[in-house]
Amino acid sequence: MALTQIRDQTLMCRKIDYAVKKEMRSSYADFIEDGEPESVTEDLAASLNENLAKLTIPQLSAHEQLYLADIIECVATAEKHRRSMDDNAMRYLLFFRQHMIRKSQAPSARFDVTWREFVWAYHSNSQDILVDLVSRQFNGRMLWVHARESGMFMWMTDMVALVSPPWLKLGLSAKTCIASAIRSHCTQ
Repeated sequence: MALTQIRDQTLMCRKIDYAVKKEMRSSYADFIEDGEPESVTEDLAASLNENLAKLTIPQLSAHEQLYLADIIECVATAEKHRRSMDDNAMRYLLFFRQHMIRKSQAPSARFDVTWREFVWAYHSNSQDILVDLVSRQFNGRMLWVHARESGMFMWMTDMVALVSPPWLKLGLSAKTCIASAIRSHCTQ
């Protein structure tokens, strides 16, 4: 009799142990440590970039490590504006910032913002915020070259904004620039 009781208790313990292990495995998906942020903040990005500058990561070249630091900075910038923009605007901003950082690091290389990013901006409901952020990127002084580089006239859908005085002035300056370039080419 004692032997059957021991065997029954052992089986019961195994069932409980199995149930506890199963519960632990299923609860990993919901596990979030309190000390870690849920998104990449500016402080976290600065800390990560500082560590990337000090340490070398195995299996990454120096160029790839710099590229990783750039991506972290771009994600932090996009995250900073997350509450005021929709997802499509976030995607455009992320890749536009990445484009600008690459361009500043290698001015002789040609990096273009792709049509994919233009389409994201086109479908965004936060275009006014994007226009403001893009113009800030160029220190508030938007030239035709900058508007062309950002694809702004490809993705802006607000016709009233497009015919407002600042944009008309920009378009006229581009027209004048093109006309003077054609005239100087024709006279040579």
